[in-house]
Amino acid sequence: MKSKLSSIISVIILFLFSSIMNAQHQKEDLESKYVTVITLHGVEGADFDEWLKVEKEYFDKVTSKIEIIVNHDVLVRYFGNGLTEIKVINVFESWNDIEYVNNIRESLIKQVWPDEGERAAFFEKQNSFYTNYHSDEIYVTTNLSKLMPVSEKASLKNPMVYYIDTNILSDNDNGNAYKIYEEYLNAVVYKNSYIKAYYPLRHHWGADSREFLEIYVVNSLTNLEKAFEMDKQLFQTYMPDKVKRKEFLKTYSKTVSGHKDGLYRNVPVLTK
Repeated sequence: MKSKLSSIISVIILFLFSSIMNAQHQKEDLESKYVTVITLHGVEGADFDEWLKVEKEYFDKVTSKIEIIVNHDVLVRYFGNGLTEIKVINVFESWNDIEYVNNIRESLIKQVWPDEGERAAFFEKQNSFYTNYHSDEIYVTTNLSKLMPVSEKASLKNPMVYYIDTNILSDNDNGNAYKIYEEYLNAVVYKNSYIKAYYPLRHHWGADSREFLEIYVVNSLTNLEKAFEMDKQLFQTYMPDKVKRKEFLKTYSKTVSGHKDGLYRNVPVLTK
């Protein structure tokens, strides 16, 4: 029996790079990486602590040993026991690494659990936490990310809050869209001290080619509220004229035909 995570094609959301960088935006230093996101759903009544114990064993013995996984994160819904929705995020340097990772994973699994009976028992228990409902997406990072310093991320012991905004890009032909987007990032997002990291991800493979993800990382739910408020203040400072500000946002909003968002927290002990 295989793990649901290893039998599903490797996928996402997040987000996080191993190159040493400071907290300031340095887009010229960023190279595109592939981000795979698997969205899973826990069975009703599943115990979070028991789930975490099993996933921690799998992470320590398998995932953490796979060098071609540049970064790995597990996000759970912020409210409730967290197992309503689980996002497993892996970052790879290349498409070939995505194709090759399952071979490495299966080899490690057989090394860790050489006894076929014990191996089957472990994955039967792991799989018992999940329903059969899942979705898989692959994104590509852009050079407009605001990265969290590696040293800061490595020292984290408490969960961070992830606000994920999934935008559906419109078909409107607006040649200024990218310029306006970058202008807003420079004036607001990069200067917002509450936003510890920002990851914009463009669609590469999956159900909807129009998807464009924006992932905001903050220290707490309270700081997320403060981040939203600081966004408003920074934008007003950058563009004090109310009429110009309204026109800017009107043009900006035309690039998106719809969106959905979600609030998550990461699981630090499952972070690579």
